[in-house]
Amino acid sequence: MKFKRLIYVAMVGAVAFFSCNKSENAPMPDMNLAYFPLKLTSVVVYNVDSTVYSDFNNSVTTFNFQLKDTVTNTFLDAQGNEAFRIERYKKIGTQDWTFQKVIAKKIVNNRAEEYLDNRRYVRLVFPPTPQARWNGNVYNNLGEWTHEITAMDVPLTIGAKTLDSTISIKQYEEVNLIREDIYSEIYAKHIGLVKKEVKAVDKNINNGQIRRGYAYKMQVASWK
Repeated sequence: MKFKRLIYVAMVGAVAFFSCNKSENAPMPDMNLAYFPLKLTSVVVYNVDSTVYSDFNNSVTTFNFQLKDTVTNTFLDAQGNEAFRIERYKKIGTQDWTFQKVIAKKIVNNRAEEYLDNRRYVRLVFPPTPQARWNGNVYNNLGEWTHEITAMDVPLTIGAKTLDSTISIKQYEEVNLIREDIYSEIYAKHIGLVKKEVKAVDKNINNGQIRRGYAYKMQVASWK
């Protein structure tokens, strides 16, 4: 009996050892953090088309320019987390790049966060999954916006560039007879944000025509 008990204990120990060893050597799950890359010296340039509608003089004004985001360094933010400093520049036509603002980004607690214009946003959650939902404004005072992933790991062509894997996010959408508010973003692996579209306009209730507001589209032009 004693011999059989020793054999049993040895077998249990062996199973436990190999189970632990297998668990320790198992590959880490892919959290898809590549959709929100944070890398020093990386640069992304965007083409921006903006339209402003005014009911003061019934005008429609369009603007075309470029934005350049450059990751310059890292720092500890107010929450004590490592964040990446991004400097944004703007260029119109053949003019020189002019400094616009500083943006901070970080990944913490499986969230991709962005600090922009004195407000903190949650842009993505990890690992992202189809139909995943979260409040993008949980850390600011703009009210709850339920973000939702509407497409994931799909190719996308922007201009002459084909991107292998992208995630589409519906950030906010409210459309009625007198108002349209539509916000969306698309992220690509190893690039980050590649497309952003916003439409925030008031409409004439009688004919549906836009009275005032603005719309813009921001699309990636180059990256490195």
